[in-house]
Amino acid sequence: MDFRDNRDNENVSGTDVSESEMGAEVLDKPESKADQAKPAAEPEVSKKAAAEAAAAKANDEKELKAERDSHSVEKRRFKIVTDESRDDLLTDFGKETLNDRYLLPGESYQDLFARVADAYADDQDHAQRLYDYISRLWFMPATPVLSNGGTGRGLPISCYLNSVDDSLGGIVNTWNENVWLASRGGGIGTYWGSVRGIGEPVGLNGKTSGIIPFVRVMDSLTLAISQGSLRRGSAACYLDVNHPEIEEFLEIRKPSGDFNRKALNLHHGVLLTDEFMEAVRDGTEFELKSPKDGSVRGTVDARSLFQKLVETRLATGEPYIIFSDTVNRMMPKHHRDLGLKVSTSNLCSEITLPTGRDHLGEDRTAVCCLSSLNLETWDEWSVDKGFIEDVMRFLDNVLQDYIDRAPDEMARARYSAERERSVGLGVMGFHSFLQARGLGFESALAKSWNFKIFKHISAKASEASMMLAKERGPCPDAADQGVMERFSCKMAIAPTASISIICGGASACIEPIPANIYTHKTLSGSFVVKNPHLQKLLQEKSKDSNNVWNSILEKGGSVQHLDFLSPEEKDAYKTSFEIDQRWLLELAADRTPFIDQAQSLNLFIPADVDKWDLLMLHFRAWELGIKSLYYLRSKSIQRAGFAGGEEIASETSGGGVEADNTLDPKTVELMTTAGTTDYDECLACQ
Repeated sequence: MDFRDNRDNENVSGTDVSESEMGAEVLDKPESKADQAKPAAEPEVSKKAAAEAAAAKANDEKELKAERDSHSVEKRRFKIVTDESRDDLLTDFGKETLNDRYLLPGESYQDLFARVADAYADDQDHAQRLYDYISRLWFMPATPVLSNGGTGRGLPISCYLNSVDDSLGGIVNTWNENVWLASRGGGIGTYWGSVRGIGEPVGLNGKTSGIIPFVRVMDSLTLAISQGSLRRGSAACYLDVNHPEIEEFLEIRKPSGDFNRKALNLHHGVLLTDEFMEAVRDGTEFELKSPKDGSVRGTVDARSLFQKLVETRLATGEPYIIFSDTVNRMMPKHHRDLGLKVSTSNLCSEITLPTGRDHLGEDRTAVCCLSSLNLETWDEWSVDKGFIEDVMRFLDNVLQDYIDRAPDEMARARYSAERERSVGLGVMGFHSFLQARGLGFESALAKSWNFKIFKHISAKASEASMMLAKERGPCPDAADQGVMERFSCKMAIAPTASISIICGGASACIEPIPANIYTHKTLSGSFVVKNPHLQKLLQEKSKDSNNVWNSILEKGGSVQHLDFLSPEEKDAYKTSFEIDQRWLLELAADRTPFIDQAQSLNLFIPADVDKWDLLMLHFRAWELGIKSLYYLRSKSIQRAGFAGGEEIASETSGGGVEADNTLDPKTVELMTTAGTTDYDECLACQ
């Protein structure tokens, strides 16, 4: 099915449109530049022969693809020398993660790293360097690249953003596309803000039923595909704060009220404008407007709506927040000059790329091509002048592989990738980097290092983009504006919860650690995870004993009670809930100018937080120019747990997916477990 069919049909929400009405609208549809450039119609015989030839070719290609089973491995192009001793850099938990999710039958850890390096290298030397970087844990590709690179079992990208057009055809086409994306394990962020709200006129005499019924269908489709697939598809819906249905949209994940108007399996996000935030600041009314004609459909008290949004985040962890005007002000200049607009984000809120109809009249479904640098190994790779360039070459090759192999059902995504060639180079291990130096998250030195690190990465990524533009040509979007950039966007900070485990247990992306000891449960068993930097410090003090670790466990992973630690050491090992969250915002704001996309920025809040303080924390994020906020992690009230017959206090932190943002109390073993942390992240980004 052509995804561009029926884009401009007037009918939106459950009302009938006659054939004559639809025909009139199709006749009025403006031609795209691609349509205008088509040659005159050929004779029917010639067209039929061409169609038969194309069908035969397509069938041959399908048969060829079918011959490659899910465990096939492409023939190696280069001779990469592997070093099995580098297995020692992996933790037991990291090895088990690789065994569970990434290794092919009979494949070793070093074989996996060599397979991925071989698949996306320019030449022999580049392949060897890439293997060395990955095996030394300098950087790690995102999960789809690790899983599928160099195999015939899937694509190297599985993170997408798209937009729904204000027509029945547009809605159905987006459902269709999302089914195909989800069936391949895709994580999808879909913008619904162009679709008219409930009760708006449609056709001659009809009225819309609003977006909620259509979002609910998307919820059911995603769930159906997820249950039938080995790897779970997942989706998020985004809506503008001035949409007439915003208040009901905020509550679509709450398991109460009319279940026919709920979408419990979808994530959701809200786009907040400067106009709305200014109304919140001033305490004034805010207008809700029709996406179709801009007419005012209602008014709300801005501050009350903002409070409802924040309280919903406290209760459920969501919705995600995108400060849309900030994002569009800071998008690449050549995209602004082309008239493109960012109207949504992905499942992890770090991707901010244009979607929907572009300046050429074509539809875009943006893709996320990701890898993350490991800041724990900063001292090793920061002095290597060619390292970041090599990684950017790697990402360019990953993107090209996706473009070459994406099926026709992903035509919009392939087109977007071809036009803009955006990638997202991110980081992991920021808190681990600070702890290795004995630095607190809440310190001037942390601010200084944060600035230095991201300035360095941004500069090197930009150099690589310009160099590759000269070597391989600029991306078409940039070329149209006379700009020499291979990548429209170069950086994005993804969650990395999974690949940071592989990288020696580095802290996830830019966020603080949740605890200094905890248990991570997998299908293969439970793994006790101790903070290696704290363990090293305890060894130096001859305090690395079971009694000490048990006391840390009893305090929910905190070390603030240990009297043999200095104030500076206690600061360095504060956990996410012990850190003043204003510092997370401060550091995020400092690195924002160096990141052309956004950051997966979580906030960590105690359950008894003052509501005004929470409101001001979110308001401060907008004031500082931060582009997005991911989950709001709220900590449950302490509950009693039992271990070895001894009652202890076990704390849990909700991952933003439970109805009350908390988990049930767990029974934990004193010697082997700590508070359980539940993070519901999208594997497409980590």
